[in-house]
Amino acid sequence: MSESVLEAVRLPRTGREQSAEVGEAEGRAAVALLEKLGDGDWRRPTDCPEWDVRDMVAHLVAQCEDNIHLGTLIRRELVGRVRHRGKIALDGHMAAQLDDHVGEAGPVLVERFAQLWPRAVRARRGRPGALRSMRIPPGVPGVPMISLGYLLDVIYNRDLWMHRVDLARAAGLPVTIGEHDRLIVEQVVRDLALAWSGAPVTLELTGPAGGSWLVGAGEPVAVVRADTVAYMRALAGRDDDVALELVSGTAEVLPSVRAARVIF
Repeated sequence: MSESVLEAVRLPRTGREQSAEVGEAEGRAAVALLEKLGDGDWRRPTDCPEWDVRDMVAHLVAQCEDNIHLGTLIRRELVGRVRHRGKIALDGHMAAQLDDHVGEAGPVLVERFAQLWPRAVRARRGRPGALRSMRIPPGVPGVPMISLGYLLDVIYNRDLWMHRVDLARAAGLPVTIGEHDRLIVEQVVRDLALAWSGAPVTLELTGPAGGSWLVGAGEPVAVVRADTVAYMRALAGRDDDVALELVSGTAEVLPSVRAARVIF
């Protein structure tokens, strides 16, 4: 195996200090994109079928509120379970988030997000260790319990990153990739490797935030290449037809690489 190919399971998990740095950078990138949205963009559909662009920005504002005020998060969790009984817990919570922002105009939400995101990053960073160690259900059936620290340090930045991609696609805007994007991608690949049960594969992701990683234990049976952003979308369940290139080895691994899912 080439020394340049890292074992993805050995990637360190993002800690609170690095998470805050990534969060600050991702927030700046998100605000830069949001400020480009115009009057014709707010009702455009997104890759999240129930949300248009305005709804997605409202969700981002509500995520900030949940981060800053634990009481708001808990209230929405309870409201979602009662008011949106037909949805899984996570979807019910997000529906409750949108309930709190019905009728708010897109530009107002953008301004609100720009104000709240830095506060949300500081609030997450400041949560004490005892709270971070708590195990909580992610709200998705069949998905194991996660630590609150993992939610605070990994998932919230990842969620914003993916929604930035969603919004750029919806509005026909380019996705700007910076230094911090690779750190977010690495955490996704780490989670992919930790859950991987198939034959070992070298995954080559192309583009500025890409890299090469061994996913699975042992000598890889294939080298598979994909565009970084496209494959992140596939892992989030947004693109089942992602283009995968078999660079070498057996094509039998392609269905597993294509069907893999990671929490976003």
